[in-house]
Amino acid sequence: MPVDAALGGSSLTFAYAVLKDLFVYMKHRRRHVKDLLDNLKYLGDEAEILYARWHDNEEDINRRAASIQRSRQHEAWKKVVSRLLDDYSKIIEKYRKMTGATGNQRHQGAEGSNKADVDESSTNAPIHELPDISHLGKRKLWTRKFFKLARLDKDVMKLRDKFASARKDIPLADLTRPVKPKAVIRMEDAKDLDVVPSHQKKRDELLDELQPCRVEAEAKLKRIAIIGEAQVGKTNIMKNLNNWFYSCPPSPKLDYVIWVTVPTNLHKKEDVIKTIQESILRRLELTEQISTIDKNKDTISTQLREKSYLLLFEGFSSSIQLEEIGVSEEHKHGIVIIETKDPVLLRSFCFDQKIKVEKLPHNESRKLFHKIMEGERLSEQCCELVGLILKELGGLPGVISSIAKLLKSQKNAAYWRSIKDKLAADVGECKDLGLGGLLEAFKIAHEGLEEDRYKSCLLYAALFPKEFTIPIDVLVECWKAEDFLCCPLPTLLVARDDGIYVLHKLIELSLLEKCSEQYVKMPILVRKFAIRISFPGEEAGTSYVKSGPEIDGHLTNEEWEKAKRVSLMGCRLEKLPVSPICEGISTLFLQLNPNLRNIGENFFTTMKKLRVLDLHSTGIESLPSCISSLAALRSLYLNNCGDLTEFPPNIVDLEKLEVLDIRDTSIHCLPEVIRSLVGLMCLRFSFVPEACNTNPKPERTWLIFPPGTADQINKLEELTIVLVNGSSDGIADRIEAERE
Repeated sequence: MPVDAALGGSSLTFAYAVLKDLFVYMKHRRRHVKDLLDNLKYLGDEAEILYARWHDNEEDINRRAASIQRSRQHEAWKKVVSRLLDDYSKIIEKYRKMTGATGNQRHQGAEGSNKADVDESSTNAPIHELPDISHLGKRKLWTRKFFKLARLDKDVMKLRDKFASARKDIPLADLTRPVKPKAVIRMEDAKDLDVVPSHQKKRDELLDELQPCRVEAEAKLKRIAIIGEAQVGKTNIMKNLNNWFYSCPPSPKLDYVIWVTVPTNLHKKEDVIKTIQESILRRLELTEQISTIDKNKDTISTQLREKSYLLLFEGFSSSIQLEEIGVSEEHKHGIVIIETKDPVLLRSFCFDQKIKVEKLPHNESRKLFHKIMEGERLSEQCCELVGLILKELGGLPGVISSIAKLLKSQKNAAYWRSIKDKLAADVGECKDLGLGGLLEAFKIAHEGLEEDRYKSCLLYAALFPKEFTIPIDVLVECWKAEDFLCCPLPTLLVARDDGIYVLHKLIELSLLEKCSEQYVKMPILVRKFAIRISFPGEEAGTSYVKSGPEIDGHLTNEEWEKAKRVSLMGCRLEKLPVSPICEGISTLFLQLNPNLRNIGENFFTTMKKLRVLDLHSTGIESLPSCISSLAALRSLYLNNCGDLTEFPPNIVDLEKLEVLDIRDTSIHCLPEVIRSLVGLMCLRFSFVPEACNTNPKPERTWLIFPPGTADQINKLEELTIVLVNGSSDGIADRIEAERE
């Protein structure tokens, strides 16, 4: 073959291949141009799906912001999503420019940017408004625009693949991480302890129990009780303890300090437990895991098992166990502090430590009062009233704060004097003095006394004057006389045992205070509330208490007729009504009235149900013959009636008399009428040897007991003899000899 022919054939073949490749190339470009709008629509769908998925995830994170937060991966993927949406927006704008479409260069949606700073406007491009350029693919001659559109379609397809890949690859579960709850949340309403050192000392005592070495040394859950009466400041001490950990971290190191206020308005045990559990779970940022009681219990137990925590309970219920909440003995690094005044809880819970909060001493009460009054200029009259007002507030910080704030609003002496008078009065409204909360606390404690006898014994103690130290022996004797005690056997021994049990219960509830082994007294504000309450099963307004040197101590005829119990102790009482009609009266207190010298002959005539009569430390010189009308009388107190010289003969009619006290009277020798008092169980008298033996002959010896009284004396359960002006040597032997 000639060379020229061979070269010509290869040239044709090469040209054919080039033309073929060009044809294929142009065919693909026509396809790109023809499919460009459809591919843009598909790309728009992918963009909307990606944005919607991201937007839903952001809303979920915002909704669960209390328990989860955005991770570092979230920030990285947010940049990826934003860049993809921005690339999509650029392609749309590029297409518009190339096709000559009109409109905004960047379509801004009405909603603007969302919370995650991912531009929503990038997905709002109205693709259906873009011009269709598919007809350009049918042209035989191709322009520069044609090739640009073809390249754009390739970019669209690449971006569409990136959108699809991103939608599948975004690890939504890894975009967030749990929020670790704060170790301590500050209690903003805590009141400073700088002016109450005694309470600051209690807080430090609690802190001492929480030192790391002690916590780690204990291989079990530690339980501490902080106890005391209502408004004494227990809750505020715990709030200051909480805030100490807030301001002084991290020693001792605790993962959590959790405050729980136990509800008092729920009556079902299950409701109380569930409310406590929910409070703890919310504090641990586990709100989404709140479920049934059993599941809540497991969740709490699991979350706290390996944690070092302090759980502060404001109140608690003796019917609930900590394990029922999820606080387990297995929590070796857990500490529970419970603020309570419930004696049942104190007995049933195995507390490792009990810390009692006492009432404020007078100097701290005054400091607290002046702290609240800080910056106020008080008149001289107001300053003089401060001490009198504080005396009525019983050293209770909560009450002192309420009254001080009330007085701060009105700084004139007349208003302060009216508040002092209201506080000092035995009766009157309490809520307008800011004592409503304390009154409610008293009502709860009173209603919590499961038996009426406890309530009756409590209210009976309120018959004694304010701040009066009540002899325990006398109080129990009065309770027995009124049949308040449980006495299967009608003896003083049984009555005293039950009386001590009742006293212990009332003292536990801070309704009475123990002054010594022989005396108790009723807190001032407790007495103020107790006087307002009627005895169980009795009408309201049947107890009359008019005591104190500023009171005249007189009752109206209507009050005498209605009275069940009357206390006119230590008032300005000089005369009694001649013949009051009071057939229902059971207790009459007239003691500590030295100016009361005479009792009318008909005064006791209608008091056939009177059981307790106390005339000690009065100025009476004799008892009227009408005392024989007191057929139900069981306790008669005449001690320290120095002018009383004898009994009337008809005292023998008091067959039910069980207690007789004639110590420190002018009855120096035991009268023979004693042998006729067949029901007598307790006798207390003073013995003056010289007065019982006026015979000057030395061989004449004196007798303690009159002849014929030995049998009756031997029946006594209790006998008290006070020897006056004589030697006690051999007195015990003499007593035994005369009783034989």
